[in-house]
Amino acid sequence: MDDQLEISEANKEKNQIIVNRKYKFNLWYITNNTKIFQCTKCKTVKKCKSYIILNDNNKVIKYENKHTHPGKEYDASVSIVKHKMKNEIRKTSIPFDINSKHI
Repeated sequence: MDDQLEISEANKEKNQIIVNRKYKFNLWYITNNTKIFQCTKCKTVKKCKSYIILNDNNKVIKYENKHTHPGKEYDASVSIVKHKMKNEIRKTSIPFDINSKHI
């Protein structure tokens, strides 16, 4: 596979794959030894059929590259930047030892 893959983070701390900084794939489900990601445009009018299967070591087992839409470099780049910002905030945040109490 000659495509550039970046594993990022989507909302709710779920994994997301970005291919060639144009196409986004969200984690769909996990089986015994594989993770299956589907294109984020699968439920839109375009009904994209592209998906990626990774093994436990995040190596690509299969990439079904059948996009029914053009890639959006801007949207994918925004996702990458958001993920990097979240990581930096987590690294630099000062932990507070506060115990919550039920009222």
